Amino acid sequence: MTQEINLKELEKKAYRDSQQDGLMEVMMGLILMTFGGFFYSPIFAFYILLIVFSGRIVEFVRRRYTYPRIGFVKFHREDPKDALTGVLLFELAVIVIMFTLIFISGDVTDYSQWVKWAPLFFGMILVGPFAHAQFRSGNVRYTGYAVLSVILGVYFSLIKFGSECTGLILYLVLIGGFLVLGGLVIFTRFLRKYPLFENGGV
Repeated sequence: MTQEINLKELEKKAYRDSQQDGLMEVMMGLILMTFGGFFYSPIFAFYILLIVFSGRIVEFVRRRYTYPRIGFVKFHREDPKDALTGVLLFELAVIVIMFTLIFISGDVTDYSQWVKWAPLFFGMILVGPFAHAQFRSGNVRYTGYAVLSVILGVYFSLIKFGSECTGLILYLVLIGGFLVLGGLVIFTRFLRKYPLFENGGV
């Protein structure tokens, strides 16, 4: 009996397997931590370089540690126009929600109100890439990341700090640190699950 092949499920499994090394979490966490930790420092230029070369850095590490263990799958490229449209629509929806929230709770022309709710804004923005990764992989951990990013965004938006930007900085450093640590744990488990033998085989 011939079993019907579900191409979408096969693609999800392949993408899920390709992300089981946790390296994307590590890189995303480093970017967020750098943005939050060095925003007022000359080292902030490093943040730009990290974004520009993030894909190459992840690819370099994967060529050395991931591909020799589980192989390499080349996925079809998503239509840039569709991806850009989706990103813009999502960000517009987030801006509308934030505008409405600030309008209800205060004055939308008050800059301090936007700074106060900045952690929630970033928390909601991060839902986009996490939701996209969950859709492509079916992995529930991305849903957990999305929920955590919103919860922390709400928390650091409601807490009062001495400096206006403290909440945003703490949020970015904390969520970024969580992603880095979580990614490193996943990466360590990945290396143990797929050890390399001396002859280079799995």
